[in-house]
Amino acid sequence: MIEINLLPEELKLKRKKIGQEIKSRQILSLVPLLFVILLIIHAFLAGVLIVKNLELKILRDKWQVFTPQRQLVQDYKKKYEGFSENARLIQQLISRRVNWSRKLNSLSLNLPSGVWFNDISITPGEFIVRASVVSLQKEEMLLINKFIDSLKEDEVFFKDFNNLELTSAQRKIVSGYDIVDFILAGQIRQR
Repeated sequence: MIEINLLPEELKLKRKKIGQEIKSRQILSLVPLLFVILLIIHAFLAGVLIVKNLELKILRDKWQVFTPQRQLVQDYKKKYEGFSENARLIQQLISRRVNWSRKLNSLSLNLPSGVWFNDISITPGEFIVRASVVSLQKEEMLLINKFIDSLKEDEVFFKDFNNLELTSAQRKIVSGYDIVDFILAGQIRQR
């Protein structure tokens, strides 16, 4: 259909302007809606902040209630650490200790017949045994070597020594019997 419009240009309605007015009105009607949505979000976040602050205050109050108990636990922990340190030092000392009663028992168990002790002495770094041996078969040196070997093979006895050696042997005659006085020396292992 043909349309005749005899109106002057300024009075003529233009289709573009009508479409732009409708769009701008729609946009303007959305602004209050966006403002309301932002206001709701702001109110929600303010409410969350208030609730979280209340929770924080409650937790701080609980923390304050436990302050004396916390102090007791810290004091106990300090005492325990002190005891623990003392226990560790005692364990170190015990591990360095030589059990001499077991060593003396091993000496007597490994002692062959015909051998007796005259003196046993212990210094900070050395263990010395003065003993004598008699044998009717003239096997004094064999008995001494057997005694030394059995002590070296005994793990309970030898574990605390670096070495065990015969340092001296002297033969003498008493009432017609040959007796050999000997000295064993063992170097105590340092830990």
